[in-house]
Amino acid sequence: MGILLRGAIALVALATAAPLWAETALPVEIVTATTTSQSASYQLAGTIEAPDTVSAAFRDGGRVISVAVSAGDSVAQGDELARVDASQAEAARDSAAAALSGAEAALTEAKTAQARMQARLEGGVATRAELDNANQGLAAAQAARDQAQATLAKAQRAVDDTVLRAPQDAIVTARSLEVGQVVGPGQGVLTLASRDRRVGVFYAPDTVDVDAFIGETIRLSLINKPDVHLSARVSEVSPLVDPKTGTVRVRAKIADPPSDQPLLGVPVLAELDYSRPPAIHLPWDALTATADGPAVWTVDPATMRAKLTSITVESYSEGEIAVASGLSDGALVVGAGSQLLYPGRLVTAAGGAQ
Repeated sequence: MGILLRGAIALVALATAAPLWAETALPVEIVTATTTSQSASYQLAGTIEAPDTVSAAFRDGGRVISVAVSAGDSVAQGDELARVDASQAEAARDSAAAALSGAEAALTEAKTAQARMQARLEGGVATRAELDNANQGLAAAQAARDQAQATLAKAQRAVDDTVLRAPQDAIVTARSLEVGQVVGPGQGVLTLASRDRRVGVFYAPDTVDVDAFIGETIRLSLINKPDVHLSARVSEVSPLVDPKTGTVRVRAKIADPPSDQPLLGVPVLAELDYSRPPAIHLPWDALTATADGPAVWTVDPATMRAKLTSITVESYSEGEIAVASGLSDGALVVGAGSQLLYPGRLVTAAGGAQ
């Protein structure tokens, strides 16, 4: 009887005690989803450049005998930039001029002969064949004179081309020739930039959605002259990311650049006000994925059990993600520790706080 009583008491004790296999809650980081605004102000450093440049070169080349400009000089259309030795070109021109004089004299003589033969034919003392020969001689003399004129014009152009002149109002941005240097035909010796067009070139972090700024007006200030402010409109964003710096190139057309300052190569700061629709921001380690796409582990506050919830990610940035849809304010989301979860896993807030 005593044995039976003790056995019954033991069974009651086992029935009322917690089972040895009871699940232990996993301590994880739990964050509360909250919609916040996305706005920031960025400053990008860059330089001012000319949107287009012209490479100036001699048509025929030669030995440089003078250079009239240096980098940074402002020139007007038609101004002399440099000059090469014109001795050979001038000799060729003088020879062509002499040949033209001879051709014009021959043409005058041919005209006289043709007129005389025409008169003799009309007087009955010459034949039609003789007049035809005179006409052929006149035509040949005219052709020779025209050829001589063309040769002289070409020789004169060669002389003119020994002087390199500015094709437009511009600023000299680079010079690669010196007196005594021999340059070849078409070899670029000077680089010219237009006076009235300027662009700011900047490199923005790939995390900034600079595509949203295309067509927008931004503020520029000169680094060495902070009191000088310019206005520019974003005109181009490179589709490629520099793999070394993780940045993209941004170009902005400067409106009404000052005419008294070339500004080329001047360092500037661009101020960008960055704003996007509100979103829920979560730490990187909250992100997981399913076969359908990105997801996070959410926690039922009543049972404290985890479940997968699909989301749409609006953007990724350093240390966090912005969620566009799939969550509502107040939702409990697992951050650190999410890699240890499975559906229905019992969790608790690490440190006892949410």
